[in-house]
Amino acid sequence: MKMQTIFLALAVMAIMSGAAAAQAVGQYTGAVSLVNVSVSPNPIVAGGNATVTFQLYNSYNYWVYGTTLQPTGDYPLLNVSPLKSQVIGTLNPGANSAYYSYKIHIPNTTPAGSYTLLLTATYLIYSTTSTQISTSSMPISFYVQADPVVKVMPSNPQPSTLYNGYNQTLDLLVENTGYGTARNVSVSISGSSGVSVLSSIRSFFISNLTRDTSQSEPILISANGTDNPYLIVNLSYYSARLNKRFENIQRINLSVAPSAQFAIDSEGPSPAIGATDVPVSFRITNTGTSPAEQVQFNLQTPYPVTPIASTAYVNNLQPGTSANVTFLVSIDSAGVPGNYPVTLYEQWKQPSGSVNQQFTGSDNYYIDVGAPNATASYETDAIIVIIVIILAAVIYRRTTAKAKKKEKK
Repeated sequence: MKMQTIFLALAVMAIMSGAAAAQAVGQYTGAVSLVNVSVSPNPIVAGGNATVTFQLYNSYNYWVYGTTLQPTGDYPLLNVSPLKSQVIGTLNPGANSAYYSYKIHIPNTTPAGSYTLLLTATYLIYSTTSTQISTSSMPISFYVQADPVVKVMPSNPQPSTLYNGYNQTLDLLVENTGYGTARNVSVSISGSSGVSVLSSIRSFFISNLTRDTSQSEPILISANGTDNPYLIVNLSYYSARLNKRFENIQRINLSVAPSAQFAIDSEGPSPAIGATDVPVSFRITNTGTSPAEQVQFNLQTPYPVTPIASTAYVNNLQPGTSANVTFLVSIDSAGVPGNYPVTLYEQWKQPSGSVNQQFTGSDNYYIDVGAPNATASYETDAIIVIIVIILAAVIYRRTTAKAKKKEKK
């Protein structure tokens, strides 16, 4: 009260000296500010608490009275943890010794980014003619670091394209479902028993994955069993400021549908060099777990083997059963004997697929091409010998007959 009395006395002196009221009010606008501001912890992490501490500074050589502080702030700070206004009272000129603090809870759903706490000081100023209300707006900004959450999952439904025993591409979706940016995302893929990762690249790197974004990565796999196969994902990544590392192992369960599979054996004699329109037969066995229906086989061969009739059909091939398929080929006479690789391409339907779904596959085998047929050569030689003998016999008979005629004479 003593200080207030002195201030009032000074105000009376100002009136006597003719000081203008408007000028006095203008001088006191925005007189209060913050000093020695600190925010902890650093960095602030979503899900924790932030403590803001500061002192108040009165920049004028006069006291201000009835001071209050009202905090307001950006979503999701204060509407989740509301802060009440605080009564400060009288502020001396210059820096006031008292420290004030606000504790703010940062929800774990707070996206990473910069947030501002605005402190509005309201206070009274006594002018030469009246008491005036003035305000000062004082922002405190800080950065909230939110944790990224990276997940790896199939991007295409199961088991629409994943069938037992076949090489297939599986698209993996690497997605950040957290509230902060993920940096230096490293993903390594391996398979459980019965699952082979065939891709030449089994690990990949994503430098930056922001909130609610994803990246698709294709891998080539083969599942050789339906006994709960899965992929193993080794995952590591960092927070946006590279000051926090995350790592975990995830499991991607695979739904593998039954499928037909084919094994090939050779049947029948091998063709020879120079042979034309000769049959070559293969024994096809369904080693898979599903019937194959309306199966079409197409034969593809290298030189010197040329397919003449290269397509064969099998109406139904149950698991564990076999069927013989025959193709016609010709062998170039300029070729050489040997084993020549051939490919059988298969197309079929099966009950585990959709109505119009066509299954395809291929298997490699070989055709054993022999030397020109030796038996045929021997037969030709024998015929020639017989002809020579016959001719010799004819000539001998004629010669003998002429000799006998001469003797009779």
